[in-house]
Amino acid sequence: MPQSIPFFMYGTSAAVPDLFHCTRFEAPDPVCAVKWPDGSVTLLVGDMEFGRARNQTRGIEVVSPGSLAASSARAGRGGRAAAPVGAVTFAARWLARERGVRAVAVDRAFPIGAAETLKQAKIAVKVVGESPVAAARAVKTPDEIRAIRASQSAARAAERALGAAIRRCTAGRGGELVLDGRPFTSERARSLVRAQLLMRGAMDFEGTIVAGGAQAACPHEQGSGPLRSGEWIVADIFPRSLRTGYWGDMTRTFAHGRPDAPRRRLYKTVREAHALGISLVRPGVTGASVHEAVAEFFARAGYERGADSSGAPHGFIHGLGHGVGLEIHEEPRLSPSGRDELRPGMVVTVEPGLYYPDLGGVRIEDTVLVTETGCMIL
Repeated sequence: MPQSIPFFMYGTSAAVPDLFHCTRFEAPDPVCAVKWPDGSVTLLVGDMEFGRARNQTRGIEVVSPGSLAASSARAGRGGRAAAPVGAVTFAARWLARERGVRAVAVDRAFPIGAAETLKQAKIAVKVVGESPVAAARAVKTPDEIRAIRASQSAARAAERALGAAIRRCTAGRGGELVLDGRPFTSERARSLVRAQLLMRGAMDFEGTIVAGGAQAACPHEQGSGPLRSGEWIVADIFPRSLRTGYWGDMTRTFAHGRPDAPRRRLYKTVREAHALGISLVRPGVTGASVHEAVAEFFARAGYERGADSSGAPHGFIHGLGHGVGLEIHEEPRLSPSGRDELRPGMVVTVEPGLYYPDLGGVRIEDTVLVTETGCMIL
């Protein structure tokens, strides 16, 4: 989107990834940032954060009420700082009085209260369909790729530790897994995963999925209670680095013992779909085309998408993948909505899955980097 007016951002760095991407400032409290049409950026913070903001950021303007007062004093316009005000109120006054701004662009998630504050300062607010920062975020830099790879490494270590724990389990009454004399539950498995991630400087902020049996037939069911031998156990681990803020995303499906033939066929089909999806990810293809190819593969294998008598969907009921970076789900999309062509440097997941209440669920997911000729598993 050509940017003709300033793009305005407001929030914490964790809640507004565009703001962090533009400034690299770790803001625990809401701050404001402006991306100007020429590509330059201004970060507006409170006086308490001014020194830290200048130390953390590079090549951008940092403004606070105190720095503005000092600047005015040097210019002979008086130097008394104004009474403390909210972040958006300060930013609105600065935009209107210091820069003469009369309109800003914001994204669709921009808070309505903040928009009203801007309007009260006689600054028009234009909601744009796509953030001008989005295109830059979709194609990762080498540093960003290294950060995502590190989070993937943490996820991989946690998956291996979980697999090792499942192998050590025995089957108790009713097939319930037992480890070291205690039931091995979804909750216990998540604690194991979290410990592995923390040792590697990452955290599962959104909550690891470890779901077995019929629970695994709901893709985002976190899982609860005992895990059982002979049933699929879906483990979706998506950690965020405590140092860089970048996410990883990996899913493996485990079983203790030997699942029956229908369950084994389910797993084999998903594994083949996973290989197909990875083989199709390359520059110039759309995310939608890759998704549709995998959906057609499942249909040819006899796994149609549908719903049971209660209306609960089954089969391949989600997109094939999504971008990963400062958000766990970001552009580009490998789904019916993914109309943009993939480009080298993009990072996406490939995560086909099949879900049936009587068989459970199977999902296999890797995060891949789009290269000049195809893709590389991170």
